[in-house]
Parts: sequence; structure tokens; C-alpha cells
Amino acid sequence: MRKMLLSSVVLASFMACSSEKPAAAAAAAAPVVAAANDAHPQDQKTERERVDADGIARRGKPLSAEATMTVAEAAAKAKDLDGKSVKIAGTVESVCQPMGCWFVIQGAAPGESIRVMSKGHDVFMPRSSAGRDVVAEGEFKVKTVSKEMAQHFEDERELKDGETRKVFTADVQELSLALTAAELQPKKS
Repeated sequence: MRKMLLSSVVLASFMACSSEKPAAAAAAAAPVVAAANDAHPQDQKTERERVDADGIARRGKPLSAEATMTVAEAAAKAKDLDGKSVKIAGTVESVCQPMGCWFVIQGAAPGESIRVMSKGHDVFMPRSSAGRDVVAEGEFKVKTVSKEMAQHFEDERELKDGETRKVFTADVQELSLALTAAELQPKKS
């Protein structure tokens, strides 16, 4: 029974992440922070790409006044932070290309990363976010991702020049953040 429930959850995640929502559902899923001109776009694609007048893409709730930590600091304290609300700064390494419903924050050193996913599958980041600095806030988790879900994430990210897709044959451990707020900085010139 438990395997059947888990399979249903994984299948629902695949379907939700790889399909566009109708305009009415997108309007209902609009972030709490309004655009600088207070417009309420009805089209999810427009909302996903929305940037405020100052060039910052704000998503979800406003960021809290809590201290911001780096990816390396969060990784070093992962067990202590598990289940707690944290605010993390880093650079976007990759983004879900079909919808922008998840992204990976890269730390300063290779291998330092945290996957950030919308807590209610209602916050979407611009698909062109890779390479931009971001501050993300939400519930921090240390979790095991099934090989099927890891492959799903791999298949949805944009490949860099000369890169090939990884094939996952085993479950993977990863650090994640259930996103409640984010500020994506403009691209560096």
C-alpha cells in the first residue's frame, strides 16, 4: 500500500512539473508579492518571467529579516537545520525548463548545491535564471530523492555546451529548500 501511495506521489510530481497549468489555475497560483506596477498577469508564462521595475524578480512572500547564510554554511549545518526555516544566498545553477518550478542554488565550491522547489507548486522562476544571484527562503530539508525523481530533474534542466545527461541508477541524497520567498537579482553585465 505504501509503495502504491509513493508511486502515485512520484507520478503526480512528474505530471505537475512537466505540464503547463491553464490560465485560471495560473492566476490562482500568483505569488503574494505583486509586480511593481501592481498588474496581475493572467498568463503563467508572463508571471513566470515577471521582473519588478528595479530588475529584481521577487517570488512568494517578502523575505524575512533573518540572517542570510551561504550554501556552504547551510551544508555544514545540514543536520541541525533540517526542518527549520532558513534564508540562503547563492547563484542559480539550473532551472526547470518546462515550468520554472524548481531551481538549484550553487555555492562557491563545486558540489555545493541546494535544490529549491515551490512549497505548493505555486511559485515559478524565470527559465533564464541560471547564472543569476538569488536569495531564497523556506524550510530546509536533507532528503533522499528516488532515482526516478532524480532522473526527472536531470531531464528537465538545460544542458550546458558539450554536456550530456546523467543517468541515475540509484537514489541520491540532496539538500533542498521548500520555497516560501525568493529574490532573483538582475543578470550581471
